[in-house]
Amino acid sequence: MAAPTRAIAHVLRDEIRRPAEVIQFMRLPEGARVLDLYAADGYYSYLLAAAAGSGGRVFAQNPIATDNLEDVRQMYSLADALDERIAIAALTTVTHVRSDFAAIPIDSGSLDAILLAQILHDFANSTDAGAIALLQQLGTLLKPDGALIVIDHAGDANQDNERLHRMPIEEAKRIAQAAGFSLESESALLANPRDRRRRPVFDPMLARNTDRFLLRFVLSP
Repeated sequence: MAAPTRAIAHVLRDEIRRPAEVIQFMRLPEGARVLDLYAADGYYSYLLAAAAGSGGRVFAQNPIATDNLEDVRQMYSLADALDERIAIAALTTVTHVRSDFAAIPIDSGSLDAILLAQILHDFANSTDAGAIALLQQLGTLLKPDGALIVIDHAGDANQDNERLHRMPIEEAKRIAQAAGFSLESESALLANPRDRRRRPVFDPMLARNTDRFLLRFVLSP
């Protein structure tokens, strides 16, 4: 975790993100092939590459399509940061994939794990159908014994979670089940009871330390 080629901004997030424990929870096999969905500037991609080893492969995906100009600017800024990080750290096992979520160019049945870190809520708060369709499509990329890992900001059912950028844990479980997954394990590793789930996740008062859930799903038989 303390590798000199890691970005300082990433290292500063470790205390609240607890990446070593999160990756242990993922239970990646040696030489794992992993998709980091919406990798942004590659916080998890770097660490997943180390965990998968020299025989592994990390696909760091970032989207290309949006109708919002500010989103476009942010996407390209984050994508540029990821490309720079891959070059500086010589991450030869990380491939930056620029694609729409619905058309990720990865072979079916080829992945050991897919990580959705703080992204599922954006789909779920739009429509259930969209979130279910996303997970169904991701399921086709997994090996039969592959895993879907979901980290997200916990919300309450009676709140405006679209504005808060949150989602209830039970909603995440329900959507995954509807998409053909079964919950294998969950962890309170990233829980923060001091977060009352009433503030948007970007509120400076939270200092990024939101109450988050951590779930591991497998394909239903």
